[in-house]
Amino acid sequence: MIQTKTSQQQELNNTPTKQEIDSWFVSFIDDMKADHFMLETNSASVEKKDLYTALIRNDSQQIVRQLRTFSTQHYITSIVVDYLNELKSNNKNPLKLAFGISDSKILVWSEIEDNDDIMEDVLLICEAKINGKYSEQGFYINSTIIERSDNIPVPSHYKPIIA
Repeated sequence: MIQTKTSQQQELNNTPTKQEIDSWFVSFIDDMKADHFMLETNSASVEKKDLYTALIRNDSQQIVRQLRTFSTQHYITSIVVDYLNELKSNNKNPLKLAFGISDSKILVWSEIEDNDDIMEDVLLICEAKINGKYSEQGFYINSTIIERSDNIPVPSHYKPIIA
């Protein structure tokens, strides 16, 4: 297949084709119409109502706050899923695993058997891989690894995943 200069340029820039652009705008407009209907009938979610209220009122501070909330939810969900998948790929689990979540970091609390260097290495490698993937976006994992004989309970602000 012979490529035209325009298609070669789009490929190099990773820009969408005219068909992709047209399709996206049709879908976007349909979504906006659905949102308009939901707002008019008071059936939109609170989050959607808040977003549209901020957009309609041109409240840039609120818009930025909401975008930050949405992006934080997205990244934290992705990090937790990726971390659990990474842990699963090693076919080894700690005795206990819990997460504490804040705006930009996820605290991981793990309890392992005494002197289980392999499990400790797996947990540290999981942390390193996830941090390598998400640190540019300002999100990271911070691990605490304890041994069974330490006899320290999971802190109350953590949510147990493996009890």
